[in-house]
Amino acid sequence: MKYLQNILVTVDFSESSDYIIENSIKLAEKFNSEITLMHVIAEEHLSDKLDHFIEESVQTKLDKMASQITSKGIKLKESIIAHGAPFEKIIDEAAAKDYNVIIAGKSSKTENDSYGPGTTVDKLIRKNEIPVWVVRPQPVGKIEKILCPVDFSDASKRALENAITLTRSYKATLTILNVYKPIYYSSMWYEGDSVDENQTLMLNQEAEFKEFLSNFDLSDISYNAVSLEGEVHVEILKYSKENEVDLLLIGTTGKKGLSRLLMGSTAAKVTREIQCNFVTTKTKDITDDYFESSLKSLEAIVNSAKKLIEKEDYNGAIEKYSMALKQHPYNIPILLGLIECYEAIDVKDKAEYYRNHAHIIVERIWGKKYLHIFKL
Repeated sequence: MKYLQNILVTVDFSESSDYIIENSIKLAEKFNSEITLMHVIAEEHLSDKLDHFIEESVQTKLDKMASQITSKGIKLKESIIAHGAPFEKIIDEAAAKDYNVIIAGKSSKTENDSYGPGTTVDKLIRKNEIPVWVVRPQPVGKIEKILCPVDFSDASKRALENAITLTRSYKATLTILNVYKPIYYSSMWYEGDSVDENQTLMLNQEAEFKEFLSNFDLSDISYNAVSLEGEVHVEILKYSKENEVDLLLIGTTGKKGLSRLLMGSTAAKVTREIQCNFVTTKTKDITDDYFESSLKSLEAIVNSAKKLIEKEDYNGAIEKYSMALKQHPYNIPILLGLIECYEAIDVKDKAEYYRNHAHIIVERIWGKKYLHIFKL
C-alpha cells in the first residue's frame, strides 16, 4: 500500500468544510493520494419532492468541491451521497474500501447538529478502526511542529510510529510527550510516604520512557523527548498551546495504572479541547500497513548499524541490532550482525549464543541445506 493512497473526505457544508477541502488538497499533493468525497444526508421524514431537491443541492455542492480538487491535478475517485446517521454511513464506507484515513471537521455547531462536536467526529474516533484526521476551522499552515503523547501502550506505540513517518515526510520537529501523574493522599499521616513513593514512581516512569523510545528509529528526524508532571490531558493541552503545535497524533486506547490515565479517556478530553488539527489512531496506520511500516523501520535500523560497523563502533552497532531484535526476533540479518559485532570485540559467548539461535531458525524455516549460505 502506498503512503496515504486513499483518503475519504467527509463534508457537511458547514464553516469547516472549506478548511477540510483545503487540508485534503495539501495532504493529497504531499502523498500523491486519491480522494473520495462523501456527504451524508441525515434521515428525515420528507416528501419525495423535497428529498429530491435536497439531494440535487448536495450534488451541486459536491461537484463544486470536486472541481476545486481536480483543478489541483488530484484524482477524485468518486463523490458519494448517503442517507442515514452520518457516523454509521461513514464507518460503513470506510470499512468497505481500502482507505488510509478519514478526514472530518470540528465545526462550531451545537451538539444537536449531526456533524457537531460530540457527535459524528467523536463517534468516528471511538467506533472505527481507520485513523481520523480532524480539521479545525482555521487557515491551513505548514506542519512544522508535531506532538505525540505516549503512555507506553500499544495504542501510543502505533501513534508514535505514524508521528515519526509524518515527521519525516514534512521534515518537521516531533515532540514525544509523557506525563507523570503523581499520587496524592488525603491523610496528613501519609504525606511523607507519598513524597518518597512519587519520587520512585517518577524515576521508574522516566526509565520506562527511555526504554519505550529505544524501540523506535529516531536517528534521521528532529525530535524532543519531554517528561512533565501533572494531570495528563491538562499538560498535553497546555504544552500544545504554549508551543504552538501544528498537528497532534494520539492513540485512542491505552492502559491504566497508578501513574497514568487510560489513554482512551485522555484522548477524548484532549480532542474535545485541542486547538490544532489532530490525528487519532487505533489499529491501522495512516500511511503504510503495519507490515510495510515495520519493514521500513527495520531497514533503517539495520542500515544505521552497518554504518557503525564500518566505523568500528561495534558497541553502538550492537545497541542498534538489539533494538531491532526486540521487534524482529527471527530476523537472520540482525542475528548475523550481532554475531559479527561480538566476534569483533571478542565476546565469544555472546557470539555463540546468537549463532546457535540463528542456526535453529534457519534449520527450522529453510532446512539444513541452507546453513552454509549463512556460514552457520
